[in-house]
Amino acid sequence: MVEDSRPRTGRGAVWAGLAVVAAGAAVGLAVEFHVLGWTSIPGGECGGDDCPEGTVPTLLLAFLLTFVGFGVLARAIQSFTERRPGKAVPAVLTVAGVLLALWPGRQAYLWMRGPVLDASWQAAPDRPATVRAQGVWTVGRDAPTVVRVRDDALVSYDAHGGDRRWTLRAPVRESVCGMSERVVDGVGLVAFARYNKPCDTVWGVDTRTGRKLWERHINGVAQFTSGSDSLLAADRDVAVALTDTGVRAYGLADGRPRWSADLDRKHRDGEACAPSVVSATGGTTTVVLTCATADGGSGRLVTLDNTTGKQRGSLALPIESPADMVMVLCADPFTLLLKERDRRGVAAVLAYPDPHGDPVQIPLTGDDEDLKPLPGAYDTFEARPALWATVSGDTLVVAAAKPGATSADRVSGYALRDGRHLWHADLGEVAALAPAGRGRVAVLGSGLLGNGRLWTLDTAHGHRIGEDDGTTVRTDRYATGAQLLRAGDTWVVVNGDGTSQPPLLGLR
Repeated sequence: MVEDSRPRTGRGAVWAGLAVVAAGAAVGLAVEFHVLGWTSIPGGECGGDDCPEGTVPTLLLAFLLTFVGFGVLARAIQSFTERRPGKAVPAVLTVAGVLLALWPGRQAYLWMRGPVLDASWQAAPDRPATVRAQGVWTVGRDAPTVVRVRDDALVSYDAHGGDRRWTLRAPVRESVCGMSERVVDGVGLVAFARYNKPCDTVWGVDTRTGRKLWERHINGVAQFTSGSDSLLAADRDVAVALTDTGVRAYGLADGRPRWSADLDRKHRDGEACAPSVVSATGGTTTVVLTCATADGGSGRLVTLDNTTGKQRGSLALPIESPADMVMVLCADPFTLLLKERDRRGVAAVLAYPDPHGDPVQIPLTGDDEDLKPLPGAYDTFEARPALWATVSGDTLVVAAAKPGATSADRVSGYALRDGRHLWHADLGEVAALAPAGRGRVAVLGSGLLGNGRLWTLDTAHGHRIGEDDGTTVRTDRYATGAQLLRAGDTWVVVNGDGTSQPPLLGLR
């Protein structure tokens, strides 16, 4: 019998060719997963839970397919050439397999990775390098414009591309010492002071054009060394400015004087009261008065009519020593962060769901957690702080820390009507917290190790909306204590220090 030495063709060659294509696809997946896995890591290194979502399985598959794919490919090519000699056809089949694997490989990676936010733009660094941001405003529906208020200027940016729109410079040798919480009808309020002088120059600014509408000089509060919160407020057509003895009101659009209220009164026992912060909403101005005596202190909430300046009511604050911290968390319902100097005194969030009743107290520290409504000793905003607390309906949503933790690692919800702890969500280190639409709050996780996350929570129950583990943020170019904003389809992060980090960063 004579053995036929001619190459075997037909069905065996077809199956061998398909094996080459399949092995080529495995090699293509290996290369693709290596590229996608390693490029997904900001800075090029991470470990364990610090890696972006999907990185570990992607790289494990990449290494597995590398060893298996190349081994199987070599054997498949050998089997094919035994049936059909030549180099061109196996090469073509291999390339075809690689190309066929690219789209399915990409879809598999996207499934393992989950949703991702990338840096789509960033604003040019601050110049001069010594300036810092004092606060942020958004302008217009869906916030197409962001105004970043610095020590030396107000700078407007396009929220969808990061381009500068206008710049309004502060007076010579004066720095921003206060600003209104919000813009009303396109007008924002900003105050200036010289070093170690009172905060006494108030501007009304058209935030759409960057034009100064009016300027007024008042008897400012304190001696300026850094920005102060809640010295100015805007509501409807009224601008309200805190003075050293009370409040002055002006027309929001034209700056014409409306009324003034003197609230600095000395009592028979020698107690002297002075205004600390002001807030305005719904036609009412609320002023917090803090009082001091030789052996203690007290305080009051005074409400005024925005139209006439007449007093509507007065409530005593539950304190007996000087107040070391007074900050408005929300204008409606009026919610106050208050901390007494007495270590056994009040250190709580005070909520006033009933404007005429006693406040609901939510202690800053308790058995289960410590509340962190302020970012702490970071390089953050002073004239309008980027709070780690927001009020949604009748719920306070606030960053918190488990006992023993050194930084905020969870977010909790509390009922403003009775102070009950409703829910908590353990999320890791918090970098920013902001409203994200009706009944929702967004929490940006720290990106110090390149593993940023963005979670969206239901404020009523704390349920995560969307992916359980949060959206991966593939950049670490934001600082803890930054301001997080939603502008249409873009998340905007505003940094306080615009030299080591970009002043504004757009995420999509």
